[in-house]
Amino acid sequence: MAPPFRHRQKIRFRDTDCQGHVFNANYFAYFDDAVTDFLEARGVPYPLVTERGHDMVLVRAECDFRASAVLGEELEIRVRVERFGRTSMTFVLEATEVESGRTVAEGREVYVALDRTTGRPCPVPEYMKDALAADRPA
Repeated sequence: MAPPFRHRQKIRFRDTDCQGHVFNANYFAYFDDAVTDFLEARGVPYPLVTERGHDMVLVRAECDFRASAVLGEELEIRVRVERFGRTSMTFVLEATEVESGRTVAEGREVYVALDRTTGRPCPVPEYMKDALAADRPA
């Protein structure tokens, strides 16, 4: 298995709420950035996916909040592929605060592959599976 992909995210003022920590919905934006960068790093940037006549849509997102993150901290979000379904891919995400190493949030996201012409689900393309296979547990 490949080493886990790691995305860095600095907490900005705009990310925080009146309680002084990251507003919960922002973790989904962080996860989206991490998955996008992960795919790009593995050779499957979004423009390539669309050029090949495919698309990916998020159909399920979940997050367990473990600790607060605050302004100025930096998160490291690890991404890996948990599984491939016929038309779907499940990603597991873990956000930890860099300096302390504490786990801040854990998530799981399911994306479905689409045929861009029909807009209907299609099998996960082999080029995508091949590029991401090393990130999936045996």
